[in-house]
Amino acid sequence: EKLKKEAKAQGELAYKLTKERDEAIAVSSALAEDKVALEKDIDGLQVSVGAQYDKGFLFALEQVKILFPDLDEQRIGEVDAMKKIEDGKLINDVPPAE
Repeated sequence: EKLKKEAKAQGELAYKLTKERDEAIAVSSALAEDKVALEKDIDGLQVSVGAQYDKGFLFALEQVKILFPDLDEQRIGEVDAMKKIEDGKLINDVPPAE
């Protein structure tokens, strides 16, 4: 009788643990899918932000051309959103290595 009770308790425990494991696997799978979706969202947002930045930069450059029509077009052509000013000169902005 004692062995039957113990066996029943072990069976119930095994059932409970199996159910918890299955629920954890389901949650893990759902989280993995969410992660993939969020990574895609991040990639899309990065592209969008970059495009907006570039559009704003070009708009500002057009305003400069209107305000200062006598500026040298060749010099204006050197302007780039991806350059930085260093020692009074425009240089390519190299991002730090990851």
